Amino acid sequence: MTFNQIFIDWKFWSALIALLALILSQLPPIHVFIRRAKLDLEVYSRIFITHKIGNPNLQIHLILRNVGGRVIRVKKMKAIIFRDNKRVMELPAQNYIANPKDNQLVLLTSFDLKPQTEWSHLVSFLNYFDRDEEKLYREAEINLKNEILRQRDEFGEKHFAIAPHKIVEPFNSLLESNFKWFAGEYLLEIAIETNNLRANVSRKYRFTIFESQTESLMNHKKGYPSGDAIFWESAYYVGQSIEVEEKNS
Repeated sequence: MTFNQIFIDWKFWSALIALLALILSQLPPIHVFIRRAKLDLEVYSRIFITHKIGNPNLQIHLILRNVGGRVIRVKKMKAIIFRDNKRVMELPAQNYIANPKDNQLVLLTSFDLKPQTEWSHLVSFLNYFDRDEEKLYREAEINLKNEILRQRDEFGEKHFAIAPHKIVEPFNSLLESNFKWFAGEYLLEIAIETNNLRANVSRKYRFTIFESQTESLMNHKKGYPSGDAIFWESAYYVGQSIEVEEKNS
């Protein structure tokens, strides 16, 4: 068959059309390609607030959806919090639970989100102690551990050790200086930074902390003499689940 005959052979054109149809069927619709980068953010209706010796910790279940037509690289996430219209803290996202079954925290780093896919995880927002506070905390932690071990050596392994005030005082001081979850009306802004300014997204939410919840969080200090809420977290000293409501623009 000559070259010219190929172009008038209906079998050739049928096969070519079938091949093109197969290729096109494996590709997203053309309107997906021309969409600009766009990210959608959704927050679960409840957040979880707690603290580590006063240092605020916020857990939020975030759902990020790439509703645009381009790959988006998510670089940073942060929570900006206002109380009674005054900015009180900014907490960067530090880690997240990758698999709810094992509940292990994974360091949050930059990641790619392909078009028409989503990323849904429980994310922890917090600031670590600064250098001086970290040093103070570590020294106090060692002293408390040594005191608990000393009492157990003296009175037996089953002895419920309670450290004296002078051992516990550094933890109480850190709690007083770092505690932020006071009663009041709050505004929470979740901001997501990407590799494309147009794809950056933020949402604002309202929530309320009641006096009883603040008191419950401050009562964590009652566990410090035994190491509770320092070396472990018992059912007596836990965080608070707070309902949030999206703020209308």
